[in-house]
Amino acid sequence: MKVFIDSSIFLKLLLNEEGADVAQRLLEAVEKSEVLAYTTPLVLEEVSFKLLIAAASSLLNSKDIWRIREKLARDEKVRAECFRIVDEFSHYVEYLAAKGLRVEAILYSDWLKSLRYMEAFGLLPADALHLAVAERLSVSSIATFDEDFKRISWIKTFP
Repeated sequence: MKVFIDSSIFLKLLLNEEGADVAQRLLEAVEKSEVLAYTTPLVLEEVSFKLLIAAASSLLNSKDIWRIREKLARDEKVRAECFRIVDEFSHYVEYLAAKGLRVEAILYSDWLKSLRYMEAFGLLPADALHLAVAERLSVSSIATFDEDFKRISWIKTFP
């Protein structure tokens, strides 16, 4: 089975949120080569950003994005502490890639197609790009906790 892995799968597992067990089983199937999985650097960026912000929010006991951004930009100790989880994620992605995860480039043609998907399905730009890449790769399933993909009849979503 071929599947595109959305950022929500990684985030549920890494932030230990509801659904983490489901995400873990899917990623273990990737590790065992039971599933041929695809993702993109954009997905990895989304996960890295959210992990970085979550770590900083916890460390600073603040949800103020402007305070968090300021601390990350100017405080090396805070930045180093928060970056640790992103670094761990990068090692995990390298491990998955060695087991068969395919990290595919986003093409200009994907972006052009994503514009149509934003308009047709009301998707956010990143989600529309994920859909365009999945279609180009002939991947008809997206592993995601994002309900927005369920509006598209020709793509199977799970869990």
